[in-house]
Amino acid sequence: MVRILVVDDEPAIRALVARVAQRAGFEVDVARDGAEAISKLDTGRFGVVILDLMMPIIDGYGVIDHVRASGGQHPAIILISAADSASFRRVDGEIVHSVIRKPFDIEMLADMITAAAESRAEESGTNVVPFRKDEVC
Repeated sequence: MVRILVVDDEPAIRALVARVAQRAGFEVDVARDGAEAISKLDTGRFGVVILDLMMPIIDGYGVIDHVRASGGQHPAIILISAADSASFRRVDGEIVHSVIRKPFDIEMLADMITAAAESRAEESGTNVVPFRKDEVC
């Protein structure tokens, strides 16, 4: 199963995004800031990281830099930010799967999470992505 790491310094946003990922059928862990995210990335395996760009201590750019520097396979990253478009120009498109701006549409976020998990599963060759509970056969 693809594990998701949700990183946001705002408790309400962090809880909402975690709930959206859980409802989409994923196992979820959370981090309050970039430093905690890096610690969790160093000790666990995550297929997708949903990351706020602007945070105290270590921001989203710092987390992305850490992922890039760690080499090997990396999680698909979804950025969530209220930052302007110029801020996204600094982002590495090979690591960042997609960007969604605050305020965001919950259904769109759920679709992005599923797409990022699918792309990560294809890269790793596992092809195991949880079936969304709200889909009908």
